[in-house]
Amino acid sequence: MIKNFAKKIQASIADFKYIDILAVGVIILIGCIVRITEFGSLPAGLNQDEAFAGYEAYSLLNYGTDSWGYTNPCYFVSWGSGMNVLESYLAMPFIALFGLSVETFRMPQLICACLSLPVFYLLLKEMFNKKIAIIGLFVLSVSPWHIMLSRWGLESNLAPAFLLFGLYFFVKGLKNNRYWIMSALMYGAALYSYSITWAVVPATVVLLGLYVLFSKHKISWRSTMLSVFVLFVMALPLLLFVLVNKDIIPEIRTEYISIPKLLVMRDYDIALSNLKNSENWKNFFNLYTGQNDGLIWNSTEDFRMFYKISTPFIALGFISLAVGACEKFRKRKFSFEFVVIIGTISSMLTCVMLTHVNVNRINSIHIYTAILLAYGLYTFWELGRAASKVRLVAKTVFVLSLFVMIFSFYSFTKYYFNEYNNEISYTFNQGLEESVEYVNEKGYKAVCVDSDAYFPQILFFDKTPTPKYLETVEFSYYPAAFVGVRSFDKYTFGIDYSELGKYDAYIIRSGKTAFLEDSGFSVVNFGEFSVCFLE
Repeated sequence: MIKNFAKKIQASIADFKYIDILAVGVIILIGCIVRITEFGSLPAGLNQDEAFAGYEAYSLLNYGTDSWGYTNPCYFVSWGSGMNVLESYLAMPFIALFGLSVETFRMPQLICACLSLPVFYLLLKEMFNKKIAIIGLFVLSVSPWHIMLSRWGLESNLAPAFLLFGLYFFVKGLKNNRYWIMSALMYGAALYSYSITWAVVPATVVLLGLYVLFSKHKISWRSTMLSVFVLFVMALPLLLFVLVNKDIIPEIRTEYISIPKLLVMRDYDIALSNLKNSENWKNFFNLYTGQNDGLIWNSTEDFRMFYKISTPFIALGFISLAVGACEKFRKRKFSFEFVVIIGTISSMLTCVMLTHVNVNRINSIHIYTAILLAYGLYTFWELGRAASKVRLVAKTVFVLSLFVMIFSFYSFTKYYFNEYNNEISYTFNQGLEESVEYVNEKGYKAVCVDSDAYFPQILFFDKTPTPKYLETVEFSYYPAAFVGVRSFDKYTFGIDYSELGKYDAYIIRSGKTAFLEDSGFSVVNFGEFSVCFLE
């Protein structure tokens, strides 16, 4: 009996039954740990877009409108030229349960990023096989881009997760078309995560649909039409939003939903004509191959998005997939290689249409990039099973590449959990939260704020009641794509050093306090910001 049991264990190990499960579990666990550890305090501070999206969620939850008085808008006016709404709506349950804080607002991004790990594995397993799925899971789990994305709440960074979920259910739907309804829901939600998806989603869905028809894949027309209807219904508010902001129809305000008119519609950010501009193609490929935009919240010079070693494997993955796709396309045989190529090219063309690119602006392509990288590494795995002359080289390249990525991952986490906060704290205005809390504890009635602080950050940390904000706000420039605020409630922005003493307290960048100290002010330091006041 014991011998039989031992034989079963040996057979299972030989068949990778338990090793696969263990590997997947360990990779997901490590991936989640590195995303959760010190969550909320790393990165320190709060980005201005995070702050505005968080305040919109707080306003809707507590006062029934956003910061411009709209009930459940399909798109926020916010700065004047709008913000995506999905992150705010998803954060509302956490804010309702635990109050408004950096942690509660960032929670949807963390959850979606952690869910993306098993979904990415399942997607690759469904499309290809277990080995490439495990390689892909490893690639995404240790990716600096994905780790950094998961830990702060830029609303547009929800797009990769929902585009992934949409693609996963589309692939599942090829076997059971009922999954296409879920795919439509995920792609529909993606439209509210980032405006770039208004081009990416239709292009991807239409091209994938045409490919399924071309390959004569068996489909259920009932499920297909229902899925199209679901996606159309979800997209309808945004279609109306475009019509409103093109001055074709007036803005729509109801007690259930609002279709707002922006102060400025930034449709100049994306244009079909950019596809004919060689400079746009150059900028995109420089960013895509270099994997770094110089913005510390997106990537770093030393580690890039998928580490420096990844670029040749990404190229190899694209070539390998393209070759396989073309071979099956000529035979009119359905292939998942072609599905990946369609998604990659759709996203790439949309990214080139952008007037300005950075890592988060082109985030619709990054999940496909992870697939290409995984497939490139897998190509060497397969070559390691080929003829004897090739086998040793291929196996060596594959193993060494994994070791380099593991070491790079170790080096990145060591840097990220030690030095990174010191580098980003200035940009994210660390210490501003504590400064606002201090002036509120002291009961100061008139507070002057350094222009280095953004007004939505003060709104967020002060938890200013929305009716009070709407009643008291004075703009310094309006209308504009990015409005300036002169004052609201007890806060005034911009310090006039010729009128020191006019306010009860000053919230000022810590490096600027010398003049106030010389003028007799007491200073309480909170990192990047300080509170100055006269005793």
